Formats: sequence, C-alpha cells, structure tokens
Amino acid sequence: MKRDIESLAPETRALIRAQLTRRSLLVGAGAVVGAGTLAACGTGGSETEGAGIVDVSDTEKIVRWANWPLYLDFDEDAKVYPTLQQFESATGITVTYTEDIDDNNSFYGKVQGQLAIGSDIGYDIVTPTDWMAARFIEQGYAQELDAANIPNKGNIREVLANVGFDPGRNYSLTWQSGFAGFGWNVQKIPKGVR
Repeated sequence: MKRDIESLAPETRALIRAQLTRRSLLVGAGAVVGAGTLAACGTGGSETEGAGIVDVSDTEKIVRWANWPLYLDFDEDAKVYPTLQQFESATGITVTYTEDIDDNNSFYGKVQGQLAIGSDIGYDIVTPTDWMAARFIEQGYAQELDAANIPNKGNIREVLANVGFDPGRNYSLTWQSGFAGFGWNVQKIPKGVR
C-alpha cells in the first residue's frame, strides 16, 4: 500500500523530499524521534585506526537502530511502532529497531571494543544520553553528519545547537530536553503527594 506523502508528519515529509542516504535519512528522523541521536558506525577513532565500515546506503535499505526502552511510540494492540511503520512505508527503508540501551555504561561496554578497532557494532544509529554521546565523539567513534541532508537541524533551539561536547551539532542531534514536574489539586490532596 502506498501512502500519500502529505498525510505524513511535516518532519517526515521534509526528510523524504531531501532524498537522503540511508544513514543520513534515519539520523534526521532520529532527531525527531530519538533523544540525542548519534551515528556510531563511522570509521574508527583518530587514535586507533580500524578498517572502517563500508557505506552501503545506495544499495542496502536497512537501518539498525539501538534505543532506550519506551522511547518510541508502541501500539500494544498491533504490536508495532507506528512512527517506524510510517517512516518505512514512506521511504522504503526497513528499520531494525531494538531497545538495547538500558544503561549508558553497560551499552558502551558492549560496543567499545568493536568501535576501538573500527568494526561494525551491529547498529547504524545509537541513542545515548548527551554525556555518553560526548564520549563517543571525543573518542572518534561518531560519524560526522552531513547537515545538508538534515533539514530539521535548523529547528534545534540555540541552547541545544551549540553544546560544549559537540559545537554546531556536527556529530549528534537532540530531540527533546527539559525536565518533568507534576502538580496536584491541594483541595483534593491537602497534604501533598509523598
């Protein structure tokens, strides 16, 4: 079934129209649905040069993405991720989505050895928190993003666009930032929430 592109979210339409490479396209989508998207399958770091990874984005239409549990919408009845379904339908790119990041340090421990020698870690995109993204970047494990292929990059708030660990966001993108709070009706709960 072919979907009408106009029925898609504006961010998705912009990405599709930009005719991006496989990795760049999902990195851009990750900016919309991820929490600090980081492309982590580039060549090895500057201190340890590995064989690097061959770019097969022109022929391979599969992207492997590691994320945190519950970071993406999930339809419990249909057992699908609606945002990913929409993306796959619109682009023809299959996303192998796994909720493999349950802790920054343990995830880093799983992939650091492979990254250090420039080997494939099994993911094209990972979504760590900012401080871990900083480590990936500092150690040369992140692939530089092509801003020309990421139209949504211009929508990032200035305070998030120039972070100390990645000025100009050349290696990472953020989707959301802030903190959560809650309130209550003091007439209904006079002693507050404890």
